[in-house]
Amino acid sequence: MIATLLRLWVHAAALITVTLASPGLFAPPCASLSSNLTEDYREAPRILPASAIPAHFDWRDIDGENMVTTDRSHSNPGSCAACWAFALAHTLSDRIRIQRKAAFPEVNLAAQPLLTCAYQAGNGCRGGRVLDAVRYIKDHGITDETCSPYLGRGRDSGEVCRGTTLCVNCDADGSCGIPKTYSTYYIDQYGLLKGEANIQSEVMSRGPVVCHMHADETFRANYQPGQIWDFDYLPEHAGVNHAVEIAGWGEEADGTPYWVARFSYGSEWGDHGWAKLRRSSTGLIENSGCVWATVNPDAWKDWTLYPDIKYVPPTSKPSGRRQYLESVNTGENERYLVEEILEDGSVVARRAGRHGKPLAVVEKAQEQQVVANPKPQDMIRDQTFGDDYYARSSNRAGGYKIPTVENRCSTYSMVCSIDPTCQCGSGYYKTYDIRSTDNKKCYLCAPRVPGKQVPNDGEKLPDSWDWRNVNGKNYLTFTRNQHNPEYCGGCWAFAVTSSFADRLAISSAARWPNKAISPQQVINCRGGGDCYGGEKIGVYDFFFGFGAVHDTCHNYAAKNYKDFSEWCPAEARCLECAEGGNCRPTKHYRTWFARDYARLLNGTDQIKREIWKRGPVSCGVDATKQMDDYTGGIFYQNKPQPKINHEVGLVGWGREEGTNDEYWIMRNSWGTFWGENGYMRIKFGNLDIDSDCSWVEPNSNAAGKVVPNAPFTIGDASTGWTAATYFEDDYLKNAPDYHPVPESLDESVISV
Repeated sequence: MIATLLRLWVHAAALITVTLASPGLFAPPCASLSSNLTEDYREAPRILPASAIPAHFDWRDIDGENMVTTDRSHSNPGSCAACWAFALAHTLSDRIRIQRKAAFPEVNLAAQPLLTCAYQAGNGCRGGRVLDAVRYIKDHGITDETCSPYLGRGRDSGEVCRGTTLCVNCDADGSCGIPKTYSTYYIDQYGLLKGEANIQSEVMSRGPVVCHMHADETFRANYQPGQIWDFDYLPEHAGVNHAVEIAGWGEEADGTPYWVARFSYGSEWGDHGWAKLRRSSTGLIENSGCVWATVNPDAWKDWTLYPDIKYVPPTSKPSGRRQYLESVNTGENERYLVEEILEDGSVVARRAGRHGKPLAVVEKAQEQQVVANPKPQDMIRDQTFGDDYYARSSNRAGGYKIPTVENRCSTYSMVCSIDPTCQCGSGYYKTYDIRSTDNKKCYLCAPRVPGKQVPNDGEKLPDSWDWRNVNGKNYLTFTRNQHNPEYCGGCWAFAVTSSFADRLAISSAARWPNKAISPQQVINCRGGGDCYGGEKIGVYDFFFGFGAVHDTCHNYAAKNYKDFSEWCPAEARCLECAEGGNCRPTKHYRTWFARDYARLLNGTDQIKREIWKRGPVSCGVDATKQMDDYTGGIFYQNKPQPKINHEVGLVGWGREEGTNDEYWIMRNSWGTFWGENGYMRIKFGNLDIDSDCSWVEPNSNAAGKVVPNAPFTIGDASTGWTAATYFEDDYLKNAPDYHPVPESLDESVISV
């Protein structure tokens, strides 16, 4: 009785606090029950008898194998009551992973099409109904996140269902289009089930389900990892307002039963985004109806790591100036690429963006059409230009001028001091940057990292290696796309964050929790560059000094944030938005630090040995139009003077049958619809692929470190701060050996 009264008192106190501080308390529920139960749907068959149901079961750990996908968050970049869409996307993604036995690639289905296009399932960011969303996917299909990233907005906030809602890719010229091909996933069967034993039977037999519950602000604000949360303090009339994935169950030592539930609040909440919820035969979860669904396997039936495709390079490529047709029917600032004039004067029809569909003038009216009742065959394209894309030259990275008070050089590679007397602290050495626009020397402190290479101990390298399949197990994290929701030249951030996350996954044997590092936080904090380009060296420095954060801290938005009042404030690092309320920095977040990094300068065998022993590496490459159009096979291009303009990852190598030519397995950041599920096989040495490679090694703690979201200290100086500048296409002059101490620098001022 006393415990119950105490919980009621805590709940009442939380209600008072939230009423004063957060409008999210009175927001519409993010999930509700469907009233449309007239359609024919199947009850889930009771596959297992009660005697076959164990006391503990958890899809996050099935005999040491992690069978759930990466955690996603609806808590940023905007306020959106999207739990219904995320719970379903998580659940179906996990079922795909289970059906495919966790094989490469990991599929993360998109929530955004449901928020924008599933008209009969809800009202976008004002909540929705899971069962009706399942019906939408059965009829229309759903794509993955590299096709349709989460925007933090829905049809209630102005998003219009167009062809690009399902899948879009944007080019550097600002145009966006629908890829030629992309995967669409459909539901076969679906239905509802109630009762504790029935839910357990379905979860254990075929995979997680989506269940309904009541989640109040007290729960979200106070839940702690490992805790079993009991909602018995809620009044009897507290109905369904939330949807959650149920992926297992268990019992505490004292016999208290619980469900294993995944929320979409972000990895910094709860137990990496998960919670234990009190299990009861009379509870709301058990009796409000859980939704189950099976995914049609046709979407991945032809997937293979090494498609039997013979790469045939094009005989010629279009080059020359482009001609645009200005929009005449609307006042919007839109341009439609209709043709390209070649150097010989001939004209070819061009698509509007990377892998977009052909565009002719007669299609102009269709371009502006809105899909009233969207179906895959109706989907038409919408073009957008990135915000202030033409405001300054591409490939140039910026930084903030930061006033400081003490005579200390910066420990942050994107900010430096023109004061030659500034000092460096322990663990750093003093160097200078001559790239500042006023041609003055700009001093900074570079980490004294060991740069310890993998030794060549004579051990024979394998003929082939692929981290996507090591003895039947995939160790790589999910494929990404830097070019939606708009174009962003963030390849430098994606290459490093993916390789860094892959190494974390490898070090933890790909166990739960899934690893995902946020490139948006790096861009927000100018940790090596921004959407106009950058350099991986800056990311290594940033991760060494300040750490990486999980992707759910900042979902990718493909833009530079210019509204921060200072360099890398708390909201730039980890953000949460209440449903129906305002956004604010999280109180804490989980971070991972780099402990060492170095360039690979001794040829392909050294690159191989590094990949084989420790994990993927980041490399520069000349990204050409021919590469852009790659669809499969072992790629090569005869280009006399390649120039590096892009960053990618290398995850393995192989040898072509017949020719015996060796190739790298290259991870790109152009979406799953590009190449071979986002990857490419490219011949050794082609387009300078192995001339500028490097590695970064995370700390040994794969689980990361929870830290308060407090202001960073980047080093102090009395005057004259400016921004160091990186140029993506000037890689050799950026830092030939990671900020070596210049011979001309006065060593007497160096503090070690």
